[in-house]
Amino acid sequence: MLTMLACLSMSSCKPASHDSKTLKTVRISLQPIPTYAPMWVARHKGWMDEALSELGEVTTEWSVMRDGPLQNEAFAAGVIDIALTADTPALIGRSAGLDTRIVGLAAKSPQCLAILVPRDSSIQSVNELKGKKVAATKGSFCHHFLALALSQNGMKLGEIRFLNMAGPEINTSLQAGQIDAGVTWEPFISQLTTSGVARVLIDGTGLKQGHEVIVATNQLATDSPEVIAAVHRVYQKGLKFIQDHPEEAAELIADDMKLSPELIVSLFSKIDFYPTPNAADVDDFRATQSFLQELGIIRHPVDVDSFAELMFVTDKQAKDDSVNGVMP
Repeated sequence: MLTMLACLSMSSCKPASHDSKTLKTVRISLQPIPTYAPMWVARHKGWMDEALSELGEVTTEWSVMRDGPLQNEAFAAGVIDIALTADTPALIGRSAGLDTRIVGLAAKSPQCLAILVPRDSSIQSVNELKGKKVAATKGSFCHHFLALALSQNGMKLGEIRFLNMAGPEINTSLQAGQIDAGVTWEPFISQLTTSGVARVLIDGTGLKQGHEVIVATNQLATDSPEVIAAVHRVYQKGLKFIQDHPEEAAELIADDMKLSPELIVSLFSKIDFYPTPNAADVDDFRATQSFLQELGIIRHPVDVDSFAELMFVTDKQAKDDSVNGVMP
């Protein structure tokens, strides 16, 4: 899963030191998916640079990556400081030795996970996937969702013909009729369903929360907590803009998502942006870790409580700041 696993020890995975007095650039990685819309809006508006400039001569360097595994490789190479990603790759990276922390809960959206089948497929239920070719990204939250959906129907992963594919490859394979089903996320779901290529067999409702998290290097979180606080305030500012101006926000990020603004507006209502973290979220992380261990994807257990501890601290501080009128 991680081609960077030559970097297994925490010490070898640490990026350069981030002293709060000498920090010049904060490197943030985004994926082009609607669940990170508040930060995409903030990027277009230049709000992150504005917030960091208040901390000194600090600027933002943005990168866009296809998925969490690529972001893990970037963390390992020391070329990013913060990533918005799903809980599953975050846990995989930490288990592999990345010195990272979950510092915030970006979103939850069960409806942004789905098992898709070709539009004209005869498959109408999950139990009909037995023996079929089903694609998902190995070790992703979609993979876990697939296992949960099968289990709910009395099946195991071994009873399907599982194929490991990245999101764009699942799109292509469904279009070409090379697979019987694909387990994927937004914007791929909407791209396939609105074009008439595929339909939703089942989404994550009641099975998988679809946690999206903000991950940072432990060094940045420790040495420059004011940067993490600024990220949270900016994310919340982006969310407020979406709530107040959904059409304008959708126009801003439509090209990034490769979706129409109208479709993005409809997706906003399906996403629980910046929810208040609770113990159930940590329990879900533990369940994800157990799944990854069962598959043999991770071999070194993660102390989930300490890994996600800052998620509660920084989220609460950002919400308190908002109540007190402290926004960048």
